[in-house]
Amino acid sequence: MGRAMDSALESGTPPCAVRADALPLALRSIPDPPPRLHCRGDVARLGEPAVAIVGSRRCTRQGGELAFALARDVAAQGLNVVSGLAFGVDAAAHRGALASGGPGTTIAVLGGGLNRIYPRSHERLAAEILADGGVLASEYAPEEVARKHHFPARNRIVSGLCLGVVVVEASSKSGSLITARMALEQGRDVMAVPSLVASPLSAGCHRLIRQGAALVECAEHVLEALGLEWREPSPPAQADDEDVVLAQVRATVTSLDAIAAATDLPPPTVLRRLAELELDGAIQAQSGGYVRSPDGGAGR
Repeated sequence: MGRAMDSALESGTPPCAVRADALPLALRSIPDPPPRLHCRGDVARLGEPAVAIVGSRRCTRQGGELAFALARDVAAQGLNVVSGLAFGVDAAAHRGALASGGPGTTIAVLGGGLNRIYPRSHERLAAEILADGGVLASEYAPEEVARKHHFPARNRIVSGLCLGVVVVEASSKSGSLITARMALEQGRDVMAVPSLVASPLSAGCHRLIRQGAALVECAEHVLEALGLEWREPSPPAQADDEDVVLAQVRATVTSLDAIAAATDLPPPTVLRRLAELELDGAIQAQSGGYVRSPDGGAGR
């Protein structure tokens, strides 16, 4: 994988255009459905039950960890996780779903064309989403550059693909509140995670809760709010295999190709473990691969 994964977005199968009449019924039924979606990945995933997890681009460490855990546990229950590939909560949600090991995966709805991944630093994340069987989607032509006004419009697709929207950390003027408002207009459930009263990133979530959004603290609460049954997850299997992945990451950059070849594990398993290790602070993603963190995540 390695560089091959990084270049997959350019050299792989071109985006396919899904016409309005072929879009999932839930998305076709919103007040302003997209005329088409340009997609990469398994487009059948668009019609599966999903939850959007959105929030601040400048989230706190706690907010990022919570978004990761929510997405991981939601995907483990068989729901797909939809977000916008932005910094902060969006990226944490995508990575959490990738780390789930469950039947659910993740869908990224972009504010620009699929050949112009934005932010550019998330090209690797976009490639990992495709490698996990997820989807990249955009209503914009593949070569169109992301523009500021695209993102509010993009949010209606994020919510339109979902049963409900969870907001994790949002200021009083956050774009995530636009997603929540659109979700309400589309008849979707809106959920919010409470946090410290004094934090500016709590204001948007607390306002949603005062207005009637479901207060959620974990994935089990999310399924309860949606009226879905929670299934107790099975204990993780082959825990020793997870240590094999960490053992292959060196002090110098180690490519994803080298890690996968040395562990002899399926690529999705390697990707999930790398995402967990990065969130734990044990490793760091760099151009060309991964390196051990100086403190090995010992401060966590």
